[in-house]
Amino acid sequence: MSRLLRSLAAVIAFVAMPLAAQVQWRAGPLTYTPAYDFTLGYMANGTGYFVSQAYIPSPPQPSVNQPFYVSLRMEGIASPAVGRLMTVGFVPPAGASVHVDPAAPVRCFYRAMSGTGGWIEFTNAVITDLSFGANLRVTGCPQPAAGANPYAIIPVPGGNAYQLDRRDPNSPGATAWPLGSQAGYEFLIPLVANRTMSGNNGIEADRFYGTVRSVQGDGLDPWAFPYLGLLVSATSPTPSTDLQVSQQLPPPPPPSGRVGYTIRCANNGPNAAANVSCGFADVPTGLNASVVCSPTSPQASLAAGAAIVCSVILDKYLGFRTMSGVVSSGTTPDTNLSNNSFPFTLYGGLAEVILANGFETLDF
Repeated sequence: MSRLLRSLAAVIAFVAMPLAAQVQWRAGPLTYTPAYDFTLGYMANGTGYFVSQAYIPSPPQPSVNQPFYVSLRMEGIASPAVGRLMTVGFVPPAGASVHVDPAAPVRCFYRAMSGTGGWIEFTNAVITDLSFGANLRVTGCPQPAAGANPYAIIPVPGGNAYQLDRRDPNSPGATAWPLGSQAGYEFLIPLVANRTMSGNNGIEADRFYGTVRSVQGDGLDPWAFPYLGLLVSATSPTPSTDLQVSQQLPPPPPPSGRVGYTIRCANNGPNAAANVSCGFADVPTGLNASVVCSPTSPQASLAAGAAIVCSVILDKYLGFRTMSGVVSSGTTPDTNLSNNSFPFTLYGGLAEVILANGFETLDF
């Protein structure tokens, strides 16, 4: 059982939303079904289950009408003497439905009976589990159909559920999933909601239920109903960010005979910024000034933590010139405008030094 708990506690790094770096998973309670151990003559936990949901804390996502993934996961603990077949289904809460889009498919994962390997995706593949001399074929990730009922509806205790049926072309009538000891399945189901949901497991109207029957031939064949209260926010507020311009250190050397200055326009986050411009103000004329940026400015989107580095390069001149580095977004609100400008003074680098035998121009 300790191996199961360690495995269930691990966070799965599946990309379920566009802002992958911020995606987290919130999980419902662990649920178990028993299996009878005929050898030792006692009842043990046979299979463990839980439901989890992908979400982003800031700004809160998913929001109404924004697709998101819900995970239904099961792992074997003790294996009945005759093995087991898992009949798998689910019931979304009222106001949530399966999001049917080839770009966001149902995703299916399997972990072998040996318990030593990682999770392997078989959404579009076939896996053969050879653990302990077995030859178990795992395939048939069930994609939903368009329309009112994306899956077949099957009766379950207390009502009806959508069936996640195994679709192996080699066994068209075998819709249940074989599960050995220490093996596991995870199904990622894309949903979309037309109303807000609290995320409170105590509010039954917001709960997503898995419906799983372990058909194991030991006289039990128990049902499990893992669940999670879904979290769906109101329409997300306009994302904001903090753009900042500062001196880039160390600056690259300017070409021979010219002077320059380099700035760094950074996005301090927490969100990406759109239409970001990085450049200079008060650049003197008549000195063949040029501005070079990497990446180019403007950027259609600048991720949180990313930056644009820009250099202004001028012909050498006599005296001092004051300029400013500036950064702005044409679309995304900026929470701190005080750091969007960075003034600096550039010395042109020409001076005359009187020597005993006359005048000589020196470059600095």
